[in-house]
Amino acid sequence: MTYSIRMFNPGRGAGDASPLALIASERVVKSLDLSGLEIRDADLSGKVFIGCRFSRSRFQDVILDRSRFRMCFLDSCEFVRCSFLSSDIQFSCFSGSRLEQCTFENSDLLHDNFNGLAASRVSFNDSDLYNSRFVLAILKDTSFVNCNLKKTMYFQTVREKVSFKSSNTREAIFGRGEDPE
Repeated sequence: MTYSIRMFNPGRGAGDASPLALIASERVVKSLDLSGLEIRDADLSGKVFIGCRFSRSRFQDVILDRSRFRMCFLDSCEFVRCSFLSSDIQFSCFSGSRLEQCTFENSDLLHDNFNGLAASRVSFNDSDLYNSRFVLAILKDTSFVNCNLKKTMYFQTVREKVSFKSSNTREAIFGRGEDPE
């Protein structure tokens, strides 16, 4: 399959490199449109993504531990058995994405958009989710244990077997009449 890589910055070209080869060869990836990408069984630990678009991409068994994302679009993506341990993801969008058996443990997830997220067996434990949004999200078997939830919004979420143990839920924002537990 041939991929075309479009730059948000029109003055730079990516050449004929495959998207995965390009990502694997660079520690810092900036301003790339990687929409519709499929990545399986890859270790992309420690990578830095700035202003990249991964919309409608699929990640399966991908390790992104200690990665850093700034202003990235990961909307309408599918993540299956992916690891984001100790990652730093800020001002990024996961809206409409599906997460299954993923971990974001010990991560900084600041000002992120998880609106419309469908999460099953996902761990956000020991993470800082300051000012992030989970509006209309479906959360099943998902844990937010020992998290900073200050200004984190959970409006109209569907929650089954969700744990907020030892997290500051009183500083989170739930819809009128919604109880965190």
